[in-house]
Amino acid sequence: MKRLIFLILMIAIVVVSCNKEDALEPSANFTTNIENNTLMAGEGFTIYLDDVQGEFLVYFRGHNLESTYDASDPTRTGTIIPTDADSLQITGYPVNILNDTTFVFTVVASSSGNWAEDYLQDVKSIDINVLAPQER
Repeated sequence: MKRLIFLILMIAIVVVSCNKEDALEPSANFTTNIENNTLMAGEGFTIYLDDVQGEFLVYFRGHNLESTYDASDPTRTGTIIPTDADSLQITGYPVNILNDTTFVFTVVASSSGNWAEDYLQDVKSIDINVLAPQER
């Protein structure tokens, strides 16, 4: 009798633990405090994450090849964004640029579900115009 109760209990645990959980709908909808998408070289900025959601959040600054988002290149890794953050300070772009340059800043929000059978991702990018330092 004890074996039967133990067997029923084990079956119940397995059945309950085998439920598939749907992936959360990710959103990479961030905003910034950048005026007209233009910064001076070295000037930092803030991204606001009020509408960003997902289990895995990363950003790509886009100031060199390794930090530029490319969905077809899995070797490029972004900087992790804490999922409980409501905003994030981003350091300025290089002050040693010689000409005004446009960088692509990207946030990627991802979620996984159904034992990793489902993988959802949302990507948002903005162009940031960085003005070269003026000669003094």
